[in-house]
Amino acid sequence: MTCPETATPDPEGPPKYTPATEMQRIRLFDRRERLRQFWPILIVVTLTLANGLLSLLHGFIFRFSANPRFLALSLPFGLYHWSRLLSVIFGFLLVYLSFHLYQRRRTAWWLASLSLVLAAVLRVGRGHHLYLASGSVAAILLLFVFRRRFTVKSEPRSIAQGARLMAASMVIAIVYGTLGFYLLDRRDFGIDFEIPESIVRTLRAYLLIGNGDLVAHTRHARWFLDSLSVMGTTAVLFAVYSLFRPIGFRLRVLPQERALADALLQKHGRTPEHYWTLWPDKSYFFTRDGDGFIAYRVASGVAVCLSDPVAADATVPALLRDFIAYCSDNGWSASFLYVLPQGLSLYSSAGLRSLKIGTVAVVDLERFCTETCMNKQFRKVKRRLEEDGFSTARHSPPHPPELMRQLEEVSDEWLSLPGRRERSFALGAFERDYASRTPFFVVQDRERRVVAFANEVPAFRPGLATIDMMRHRVGVPNGIMDYLFTELFCRLREQGYRQFDLGLAPLAGVGEGPDRTTEERVVRQVFELLKRFYPFEGLRAYKAKFDPEWEERYMVYRGGAPGLVKTALALARILA
Repeated sequence: MTCPETATPDPEGPPKYTPATEMQRIRLFDRRERLRQFWPILIVVTLTLANGLLSLLHGFIFRFSANPRFLALSLPFGLYHWSRLLSVIFGFLLVYLSFHLYQRRRTAWWLASLSLVLAAVLRVGRGHHLYLASGSVAAILLLFVFRRRFTVKSEPRSIAQGARLMAASMVIAIVYGTLGFYLLDRRDFGIDFEIPESIVRTLRAYLLIGNGDLVAHTRHARWFLDSLSVMGTTAVLFAVYSLFRPIGFRLRVLPQERALADALLQKHGRTPEHYWTLWPDKSYFFTRDGDGFIAYRVASGVAVCLSDPVAADATVPALLRDFIAYCSDNGWSASFLYVLPQGLSLYSSAGLRSLKIGTVAVVDLERFCTETCMNKQFRKVKRRLEEDGFSTARHSPPHPPELMRQLEEVSDEWLSLPGRRERSFALGAFERDYASRTPFFVVQDRERRVVAFANEVPAFRPGLATIDMMRHRVGVPNGIMDYLFTELFCRLREQGYRQFDLGLAPLAGVGEGPDRTTEERVVRQVFELLKRFYPFEGLRAYKAKFDPEWEERYMVYRGGAPGLVKTALALARILA
């Protein structure tokens, strides 16, 4: 009987686990998975693009034959002539669609399949170089085999994307015309065209100036002039479609959708940020039963959602899962901003990563009004300003025109200060329609002129109050906003409120704890570089004087470090 061999222990022990090694493992797995999923797409795109370019070049390379074969034998010249023009149109369409196939667009798959079938029929019908049709057939077969990879629905593009596609359409048309003139024989027009003259002739044709001095001597020359007109018209149509389609999407949020979101918000809202889901810069994703929604805005291929989903707790997991699938079908990444810490495990189970973005200052009104505001600093400010004739007042809508005029003056003066501007997405802007619907708490001088204000908005949490805009005139006495908040807090306490949300202190506490992640450490370093340009620490210090409790807020995103960079770029565009 032999003894089993005893494994020799590794003197160094197993590899030590660290967040960095785990991130490297996830990145490697993600790269391999993306490569495995993407290589069939790349093959299909390359073959479709090659077919499109071949269709565009076919008319230049192969001239009209004196002895047409197959179906072309019985076709009059007019139809044979137009079959070549259709081949040019399909070529342009295939080049255009190849960019959308690269993004796995479902509509592009259908259109490319149809275009390739028709292109193959035209090539077989003309009877020349039948091997060219094999390229179309191969592309059709690959499109069919990998059809399940093209799942992305039509994306609501931005104006910038539409402009880029418009420019691409025009460039393709100009290259087509330039190359066509350059490749013509001398016998076609009696001229040898060089590149500069080819460009000029193409632009004259597309700008409706025309080339009246050109006389076609061959069928091929007559066909090319016709194809130039067809290509120009086709390019213009694609350019107009590319530019104006995004404008149409911006009108797709229907009034009844916003009304449904408002009703659900009154029932299931849970954070102050949810109030901004009703602003017109948001789109909505509803549950199938219409009992919950997610408000989002798309930028740089990322659907950035404002706070947690608005729905009953039992509905949120299914809503989150369906929304992530919807984003995947549209070729977007999903990201959520101002996420509460209680729901992080739900996002983690859905494959999203989290990053702390700061802390929210929540003031205990009872403690502030009985203890904090009694300290020397607050008492001194209150006594000095009231001795100078300042006072506070609360105004509920509807507001008289004179008050609205003064509020707008205060806002305009505040916006004239360096670094002040209207924000978006998770903050309001001073617009008369919006301002006229919210209560205002104001500070007035001895002449009853408004010198500072804050407007109250719903917080969607029992006993919690909050504000949106807080603005003051230029040259107001020091401590005017401290005085406003002190009086506002005590007034709200009398009305039965228990807490006040002073808003987010961005990056406060990020990357400072012992369990900080790699991403948080990177963000902390960025914070150290940027704090000289933006007063992050000063904002937190100002809110700290009200003795608040601090609640963490997070951003969740997909895709590891690359996904974080992509989300940051999207946020830069949205919050600009």
